[in-house]
Amino acid sequence: MTISGDNRRMNSFIDELRRRSVLRLAATYALVSWILIEAGSVLLPTFGVPDWFFRAYVLVIFAGFVVALVFAWIFEVTPDGVKFDHEVDRTAATPRNRNKSNTIIIALLAVALGVSITFNVTGIRNQESIPAVVSADRSIAVLPFTSRSADPDNRFFADGIHDDLLTRLADIDSLRVISRTSVNEYRNTTKNLREIGNELGVATVVEGAVQRSGNQVRITVQLIDAATDEHIWADTYDRALTMQNIFDIQSTVSSEIASALKAALSPEEEIRLAVRPTHSIEALSYFTAARDNLQKRRFDSLLDARRQFERAIEIDPDYAQAYAGLAETILVTLANHQSIDPIEAFELAGDAIGRALEIDDQLAEAHAANGLLEFSRWASTRVGDRNLVAAESFERAIELNPSFSDSYVWFSSLRESEGDFDGAINLLTKAMHVDPLGRIPYVNLPGFYAKMGKTEKAIHLLVKAMDIFPDWPTPYVYMSNHLQSLGRLDEAVAWSLLAQTMTKDPMTGGNTMGIYVEFGDIDRIRTFGEQFPTDHPLYLMGAGFMHFTDNDYAGALALLQPIEIVSEVQAKFAYPLMYMSALKLGDYESAQNYLIDANPLLASDTLGNVDQRNFEAAILLAYILRQKGDEKKSNTLLAQAEDVVRQMPRIGTGGHGISDVHILTIQGRHDAALEALRDAIDEGFVSLMSYDLWTLDQDPMVDSLRDDARFKAMKQELDLKIETMRKSVELAEEAGDWTELLGRVRGQLTASLQFN
Repeated sequence: MTISGDNRRMNSFIDELRRRSVLRLAATYALVSWILIEAGSVLLPTFGVPDWFFRAYVLVIFAGFVVALVFAWIFEVTPDGVKFDHEVDRTAATPRNRNKSNTIIIALLAVALGVSITFNVTGIRNQESIPAVVSADRSIAVLPFTSRSADPDNRFFADGIHDDLLTRLADIDSLRVISRTSVNEYRNTTKNLREIGNELGVATVVEGAVQRSGNQVRITVQLIDAATDEHIWADTYDRALTMQNIFDIQSTVSSEIASALKAALSPEEEIRLAVRPTHSIEALSYFTAARDNLQKRRFDSLLDARRQFERAIEIDPDYAQAYAGLAETILVTLANHQSIDPIEAFELAGDAIGRALEIDDQLAEAHAANGLLEFSRWASTRVGDRNLVAAESFERAIELNPSFSDSYVWFSSLRESEGDFDGAINLLTKAMHVDPLGRIPYVNLPGFYAKMGKTEKAIHLLVKAMDIFPDWPTPYVYMSNHLQSLGRLDEAVAWSLLAQTMTKDPMTGGNTMGIYVEFGDIDRIRTFGEQFPTDHPLYLMGAGFMHFTDNDYAGALALLQPIEIVSEVQAKFAYPLMYMSALKLGDYESAQNYLIDANPLLASDTLGNVDQRNFEAAILLAYILRQKGDEKKSNTLLAQAEDVVRQMPRIGTGGHGISDVHILTIQGRHDAALEALRDAIDEGFVSLMSYDLWTLDQDPMVDSLRDDARFKAMKQELDLKIETMRKSVELAEEAGDWTELLGRVRGQLTASLQFN
């Protein structure tokens, strides 16, 4: 066979590469680069290295590859040192030890594979680190100031000075300032500054003390290196007690701290530092007390906060921060307790925000409150572009004060409502960066992951929340809810009982009533209802649920119909019981009316009115309309609901359960419905009560499937699973030991880390 000239030249070139060890060096360099890049991707972020540095790090490694190849082509390493290749006497050259080189390459390959396995297979690279906050030279936590006055009311004065200093420092863009929620966790702490710095991920800590005596005030402030406990800067200020002096001191302190941390101030920031929020010490005290009550989020504390903000405004009508606080209080009261009419709440909050921005259009809290207002308005109807206005307000608030964590949290809820889960998660991650001990992100974030179908990650994050806040019942309740909707009913009971030991809230444990319905333990449900306060706004809903559970649908309606439903929480429980009871009684007209009352958007034929908030109601309405002969409207609703369900996971707190089974059954596609039910069971579905207020036995939407042998077999399979979990709960109760059931979650996480 004849070899062409081109092939001969190519072979000759390859031989020359081998002779000059270019190929061997290329392989060795590639392996070393692999190790360096893999290690750098994990280790560099650990030391707070920014993303741009890692990118530059990788580019340098790649550039070195080219340099190494050129070096290998031009030079030769000989026993006499490095020489140009053309200077080497090949006849006298000592043959290289190829076996030794091969051994080195093989060893490097083993190291590379070991690094890759360690970082990727064991999950080190992908482990959640919450809060994964890395210290930076200009990161700072301002701890609550100590009051050195005998008067206990002086604490609010000291807190006001602390709060104002924290706000002023947060206005400096080049500083990362931890939010007040997190630093307030360290009031009267026994932890040393190094522990605090590590937990908050900051390099420096500010401590202060306030002593008020008559018409004089002494303020002592010190900036400390959290790692070494060394003072970076400190000063003491003795002044006459006037607001002018107080805020002048705060401006001076802020500037001195910025200077000590080498944080340059822009002209705009210098102007912000000189601002005096109020001229009244009394107004400042009311504002500080109101802010403290607002943070607690309880119904009674919110009522107190509203009165205190209003009093601060009465004393100082130009107190912009007080107007913003009042607006937030009203909106939180509406969202958390539904004890105020929405139209009234929106009007009052809008007026307060307008006044705040009129006084100070650079106030981040006011822009954030406006974002919350516009988001709340949009969420009530999902019509119009108020969500876009809300997003602009949140972005402006973050631009003005990147350390105000509420902006990120509220903005994330907006993004989640829009279906942008990645955006919501990114915003919550930023919230944790500036507020590592702010609690809401720790329970919202698992919910976002659950809605994305990442059920295991949701569990992992809830465990993290429990580790950080071991006495906070909310993550335990969320864990119980999540496990219940994953079909792990016995574990859900265990976590709910643990949550109930941490709070006196009678609603805690309410989620497990559906489980006890499946267990057939009606006495347990009655006991829960009997311990419920009769003056609680949900007491009658609980009584109605008892009637419904006993299949006394007429009794449930008779009890619930006379109720004046004045809150969203009441509507959430009352309306479903009413329209489901009417449906079971065959009163389709009343069922439809109650369902529309609860979901007014479904009254319209407009496309797009079905979303993740109301898709279940839309499916039930489609079933009712089908029974009434309105097949066209029924099909329209089913088509919209099907689009929503297709994008959702099946199980977990963000799942749809067996909504696809309902849709297919209503459409008369029985074989497809039974296949979907089989898929649901294989994925972990166990109980319809995890997603609705009735059992699979009560559900009228699957009545047409009941006589099918395949349905009967699957129902028997579910009954067996439920009975097995009932016995697990019974054994744990008898032994008084829930360790095994509670331990399954952590065992699951350990197994996932080892094998996934």
